[in-house]
Amino acid sequence: MRRSLLDILLDPVSRTPLDLEVDAYGDGDTVLEGRLVGAGGRSYPIARGVPRFSLSEDVGQQQTGKSFGFKWEQRHTYDTAGMRSTVLPWLLERYGFDSVEALRAFFAHRRRILDVGCGSGFTSSLWLNPDWRGGGVADWVGAELSSAIDVARERLRDIPGTEFVQADIMLLPFRDNSFDTIYAEGVLHHTPSTEKAFRSLVPLLMPGGEMLFYVYRRKGPLREFADDYIRSVVSKLEPAKAWELLRPLTRLGQALASLHAEIEVPEDVPYLGIKAGRYDVQRLVYWHFAKMYWNDRLSDEENVHVNFDWYHPAYAHRHTEEEIRGWCADNGLAITHLDVQESGYTVRAVKE
Repeated sequence: MRRSLLDILLDPVSRTPLDLEVDAYGDGDTVLEGRLVGAGGRSYPIARGVPRFSLSEDVGQQQTGKSFGFKWEQRHTYDTAGMRSTVLPWLLERYGFDSVEALRAFFAHRRRILDVGCGSGFTSSLWLNPDWRGGGVADWVGAELSSAIDVARERLRDIPGTEFVQADIMLLPFRDNSFDTIYAEGVLHHTPSTEKAFRSLVPLLMPGGEMLFYVYRRKGPLREFADDYIRSVVSKLEPAKAWELLRPLTRLGQALASLHAEIEVPEDVPYLGIKAGRYDVQRLVYWHFAKMYWNDRLSDEENVHVNFDWYHPAYAHRHTEEEIRGWCADNGLAITHLDVQESGYTVRAVKE
């Protein structure tokens, strides 16, 4: 960490300033090893250039952190041309950007960005590169609960203006009004409470700042039941065993997709959340009965990665549009963009 990061850090428990004790420097003013000392003698280590704040005592949150730590270490399953070409267009569509250049320009001209739940930095890496600033002045701070923060630092540390912090979204170590942009792509729902996680971010955002976030959408009753049932089985397993257990489900998705068959649903079935119309068989099963992700453009391991991402974390809450609009209204955020898809809701909202 650079010493300048200390300007926005606080003891997450007492919300008081921290003192820096350095054991080893890297290049320039980068602190590689040391500690941050808070009120009452609480001490938070700095290891391998990353400040490490107390992790959650919530058992489900610990499991979720372990799950994502494992997933993001499997770089061969996501850090690929195929996955990038799949995720980037979807990201641009959801957040309302016409091109990756428009996305980079937006972030480059912010002051300071918090990428909360940054994982290995994969999503930000789609626009974050040595030239990303484009004449702008923004700094990027990645905060992540799991050990994936070390993967993120390894991948992104050579990009100017990047910092990395290991911390729990429910107890972040930042001063209020520290960021003019908060980016929470698919993380809020992986906490004990999506709404509480959302509320924890609002004080960190400057007035006039913008929050960009994505949360899962509640599905029909059969899909919700299957999701919860499969998760109850898979989430109890160690990550490597869960990964293997999800292979047959992934192959079933492949088999359904290989049919290239369509079906006509003649009438709405409202109690199952199914509307009349023509459906690809795999998509009908996927959206209304059980998630069995398969994409022919991706490898077997990349497809398993997507199903693991969904089923292994203990926390993966789903929500309604009314809930999301209520959170923003109750916390003084005006929605400027709301994208609604089967999978979830993508929101851009400005703090009033």
